[in-house]
Formats: sequence, C-alpha cells, structure tokens
Amino acid sequence: MRFVLSLSAMLMASAASADTFTVASRVSAVTVYPSEALITRKAELDLPAGRHRIVVRGLPYVDLVSMLQVNHPGLERVGLFLREDFPVLEDPDTPERAAAEARVNEIEAEIAAVRRAVAEARLDAEGAEAVVGFLEQIGRAKATVLPTAEQLQDLVDTLAAQTAAAHETILRSEAESAEIQRQLQDLEVRRAAAQAELDAVSQQKEERLYLALDVVAASDISVPITISYPAYDVSWSPSYEFDLKTGSDPDITVRRDIRITQDTGEDWTEVDLRVSTSTPGQRTTGTRLYPELRRIEDPEQLQKSDQDQRLFNTRAEPLNDVALMVEEDVGRVAVAVGEAGVTYHFGEPVSIRSTSELVFLSLSPVTFPAEVSAMAAPMWDRTAYRVAKITNDTGQELLPSDGAAFFIDGELVGRQRFDGLIAEAEAELGFGPIDGLRISRAVLDQSEGGRGVISRSNQRNATAEIEVENLTQEAWALRITDRVPYSEQEDLQVTWSASPTPTEVNVDKQRGILAWDLDLQPGSTRVITLNTRLDWPEGKVLR
Repeated sequence: MRFVLSLSAMLMASAASADTFTVASRVSAVTVYPSEALITRKAELDLPAGRHRIVVRGLPYVDLVSMLQVNHPGLERVGLFLREDFPVLEDPDTPERAAAEARVNEIEAEIAAVRRAVAEARLDAEGAEAVVGFLEQIGRAKATVLPTAEQLQDLVDTLAAQTAAAHETILRSEAESAEIQRQLQDLEVRRAAAQAELDAVSQQKEERLYLALDVVAASDISVPITISYPAYDVSWSPSYEFDLKTGSDPDITVRRDIRITQDTGEDWTEVDLRVSTSTPGQRTTGTRLYPELRRIEDPEQLQKSDQDQRLFNTRAEPLNDVALMVEEDVGRVAVAVGEAGVTYHFGEPVSIRSTSELVFLSLSPVTFPAEVSAMAAPMWDRTAYRVAKITNDTGQELLPSDGAAFFIDGELVGRQRFDGLIAEAEAELGFGPIDGLRISRAVLDQSEGGRGVISRSNQRNATAEIEVENLTQEAWALRITDRVPYSEQEDLQVTWSASPTPTEVNVDKQRGILAWDLDLQPGSTRVITLNTRLDWPEGKVLR
C-alpha cells in the first residue's frame, strides 16, 4: 500500500526553511530469532544548532512501518516523514559487485577475441581449399598445344608444391581451430562461474524507503541515528554432529553450528550478530477463563450444541519455570541464558548475503562422558543398537535440531532428529546397529478359537521365545524390551509369566512394557521365554 506518513501536515511548510542534511545508513546489528529478525541500522552526522531536516538514505522497504523505531539522542524530534510512493533511488553498486562485473566483462572480451581467432582460422582453411580446387582444375585442363617434357615437369612440380602448401594450411588451420575451441569451452566455464558470482552479489532489492526527520539541535552536536525494524524472511536453526569415541573411557564430542539464511533483499556486511531462541511472535499472556454455563436440551439439539461449544473451548498452557540471566563467554561467542531464552552473541563481525548464502557459524564444541550400552526390541529388531547415555553438565541448553549427524570414532553412522537437551538433564542417543549382537523372536505356541482380527473363543495362549547372541569380541550391557497385553476391563483377564523375570515392568509408565537388563560376554547366548494368557466371558469377542 502506498503511503505518506507525517506527524503534522503543517510541519511540511515550515520544514522548507530548515537546512537539509542527507546521511547514508547501513545495517550495523542484527538479532535473529527462529522465524524473524530485528535489524538495526546506524548513521552518524554532525549538526549545527538549530532546526534541520535529516534525510536517511539506504533504508529498505519495511512491511510494518508501525514497528519502525528511530532513535537520535541529543535531538528534539519535530516530525517523522516516511514515503514509499516516490522512493529515493539508491546506487546499488558496491566494490564487490563492480569487481564481479569487471570479471564478467573481461572474460567476455576474451571470448570475443577467441571467436575472432576461430573465424580467421576458418578463413585460412577456406582459402587453402579454394587454392586446392583451382589447382585441381588446372591439372585436369586440356591444353591445345602439348608442352615439352621440361615444361610438363615444371607444371607438375608447381602443382604438387602449391597443393602441398594448401593442404598444410588446411591442416594447420583445423588444428588451430580445435585448440581455440577448447580455449573457448574453458572461457565459457569461467564466464558461467563469474556470472554466478555476479548474480550472488546482485540479490539486493533496489526499492528503498524515504525517511526524513525534522529535528531541533540545542547546540552543535555529533549525533548517532539508529533505526530498528523487524524482518521476516530470516531464520536460524542449530546443527549438530555427535561423535562417539569408543574405548575404555567413552565420551561424546558435540560439534555445534548455527545455520542462518536471510532473504531480506539486503546484504549484511560486517554486522554485530546475535542469535536468540526467544520467539517474539508468541502469546504474551496466560489464558483467561470464563464462567461455564450448563443447561439441558432436547436430544436433537445436543449435536449442534456440542459443535458450538468446541468453538469456544481453549486449554490453558502451563507456564514453565524460567532461569535467571546467566552469561558465559565461550570462545568467540558469548552465551546469555535468561528468562526470554538463550542468546548467542558473536564477538566478530559477520557478513551474510541476501538470498544466495546459507551460513554455518560455529560454536565451541562440548564433550560429555558417555555410558555406552545396547538395546533392542525383538518384536521389530534383528540386531541390537548402540546407545550412549549423557548428562548435559555444560550449563547450556542443546536446542532441538532436525539435522543431527551421528559418528562413531569419526565415521558417519546416520542422521536423525535431535529433540534437544536442557541443562543438567539426561538423554540416550542412538549410534546405529551392532551387527554382532543378533536378536530373534519366535512364537513357539499359540492357541485361539478363531482366525483374523477378531478371536471368537474365550481364551488365548501364546508362548514367545527371544534369543540373543553376542558374536562380537567385547562384552555388552544389553536391554531387551518386549510387551504383553493389558486390559482396563474386569472381565478381560491378562496373566503372564517370563523366564528370567524382567528387570523392569511398565517401563516409563507404559503398561505392559517389560525390560530385561542382560550382561552378554563374547560368544554367549541368552534365551528369554514369555508366556501370556487372556481369558474373557463367553459371548464376548476379543479385539
């Protein structure tokens, strides 16, 4: 929407008599949130005492001008003017872009020169071919007077020499043309690379926002102007590599990166960068409860009433305990943990191009002691899987990530989502299958009255046998999980027995989930037998 904003229309007339100062602004600081960013621009100029108009150049179009914040300490603001219908056009050229354009132009000039050389070689070959054709016509011509033997010999020698020279010219021209064609192909590749580089530095949008300030300076002053506004084509996410070092004292080193993309239409050059886990777009207040009115209705009105009620039902979300602000300097990045979230402040300036770059900024790695074991669910797994248990004792939260890579002694074993790990919490991380730990599960005996999904007898018995074999050269602590049915009806009775007895029943408060913790020596085999029985009254069906 086109707009012209001002604090007062009458200020326009009085501004005409004020001195106008024009100052360029640049992005100086950026705070990136998970789905947006707060961009801060900076400009600085010297003003004499009195009333002036300041025109700030370089400001891109801002979607939500109501969220634009302009600060100018030491000046009294009289009016703020924004105009987008006749924007001030900025020169998009930068030294980087000019250099990229120069490389493209230089290569295109080389290509033109090579093509001229190809054409010249082709002309030489065509001229030599014409000479050969002419000489052949002379050789086939019928003379009215027979030449002497000496004249004939001279003619033959001349034709042979000229023909040989022409053929040599043709061969040389063809060889030169082939070599030039190879040079041309190399130049085309170089031009494509140079053009790609030019395109990468040419993603900035040329549309700009006109911003003018009418201010009063009480005395001569050097004033910094800061302009802050939100941008929504920006995002960041964590990226992790978990590397498990095996041996007598296993540990996990976590290499951490922050992945940032921005499509704001403006390159960020040497900016002060912060990355925050805070979500400014989230709800800022708790849920308000309203009185609940109950009434009775006719049955035919019940369905409509239920649908209407669901439109107004809301569920309160619990408020989590928040931590006090804690700041820690970790290498080149300062980490601040506060009530709003975690903020990473990079100590060195950062540059990120708009649209064309995906940037990975590294945080210092962290290392955790690990307890390595194996686990398997024989109902689905045919091998056991390596699991490493860690405690996050760094004081920092490891945020969730969709792109975590897992290594064992530097070798990649897989990628999967990482759900995150708060400070002082424990987690079990999977590091792929252990091929030498073989798992099998077989149903040895099963009796039931019917077939298919529904059983029509009033009893079902089943016996399952789980066999675990350690074919590796090391001992393993292995957790086997399996399950038995459970019932919430008194008429459906579930009984079971297992040998050996499970180490844990109802694992993680999940009814019917059993676990056995086994110590497997190299070459050993263990067998688990699980019996289940279900009983229910006649006339009922089991589902």
